[in-house]
Amino acid sequence: MMDSTRRIMLIAGEPSGDRIASRAVRATKRLAFALGVKLEVFGIAGDECMAEGVECLHTSSAMSVVGFVEVARRFRFFRDVLHEMTKLLDDRRPDVLLLIDYPGFNIRLAREAKKRGIRVVYYVSPQVWAWHASRVQELKEVVDEMLVIFPFEEKLYRDAGLTNAHFVGHPIVERIEEERRGFRDRETFAGHYGLDPWKDWLLVFPGSRTEEVRRLLPTMSLAAQDFAARHGMQSILVESGSIEPSHYAAYLRAPLTNFRDSNATHELMSHARLGILKSGTTTLEAALLGLPGVICYRTHPATFFIGKRLVKLPYIGLANIVLGQKLYPELLQNDVIPSKVASELEGVFARYDEFKSALGGLADTLRASGVPPSERVAQSLLV
Repeated sequence: MMDSTRRIMLIAGEPSGDRIASRAVRATKRLAFALGVKLEVFGIAGDECMAEGVECLHTSSAMSVVGFVEVARRFRFFRDVLHEMTKLLDDRRPDVLLLIDYPGFNIRLAREAKKRGIRVVYYVSPQVWAWHASRVQELKEVVDEMLVIFPFEEKLYRDAGLTNAHFVGHPIVERIEEERRGFRDRETFAGHYGLDPWKDWLLVFPGSRTEEVRRLLPTMSLAAQDFAARHGMQSILVESGSIEPSHYAAYLRAPLTNFRDSNATHELMSHARLGILKSGTTTLEAALLGLPGVICYRTHPATFFIGKRLVKLPYIGLANIVLGQKLYPELLQNDVIPSKVASELEGVFARYDEFKSALGGLADTLRASGVPPSERVAQSLLV
């Protein structure tokens, strides 16, 4: 009797990747059930994937590090995990290796999978268009199918010869559209979480990595206190479930209201007035939910020095990159100080209606025709 089990090895090395992967796993489970196929999913992911039944051998939060210097400090750990995952390719022989972003690690593992004749599907392309165009050729050699989430990425890969590259739409659009159907009115939401429904809310997003919080939260909290006091707002610290509350408390320099329900973060953003945002996916989420704000980025000086010479884009915020304009002010490195953050917020506040209007068509830009992205991934894995 033939084994009808489909084995999928998953690598989602960051909390944002875990969220994206969990939806793909859920869609794959539905499709597997319809096809009468048993499913095993194992590898590296986080709480949301584990809730979907993924067997996690290492967690996304343990793997999540930003910057060249920061990665170098943990070189032995990443080397050992890569060796462990390579051995897993031999021991459990997955039918497919599903990779979510996380290029430094994933491209190396993809190379090992290719040697072993294991099919490689890459969902959420590394941002090679921003910092390392030479890796497009490397990806072409080790990836069987590239499922990209920005429309311009499909052409980039196909022009390079990776003809099996497909724009499937951005998973955040899919997630937000589903969540919106369950959003409560502002007063009900505020009552449930003990927030003030009569004040505008200023949200503070210092990140989902401990290093981000250490570098950003002291400045963000002081800027939020200053701005909120002048405008009669309530300032709210949006915490990640992957970081202990005590770590946030250690870097607070001004009191903020804590919010820690990751399942309701998008709903909170939809009701808020402004945001102080760390760079990354958060900026895109804010833009899709119509939340104006300021982007802050601060990393190790050596990492920033190297990055400036590699990155070929005029903006650091994903929202600005997709919009093709510097709508969200960006403060980098030494410019991330309370007075400058508060000053940029004043500028955003002064052109609030214009800012909101500019965000109107973003979701359409990131939506592909046909099935939602998670279902498209499921089809690639099983059909």
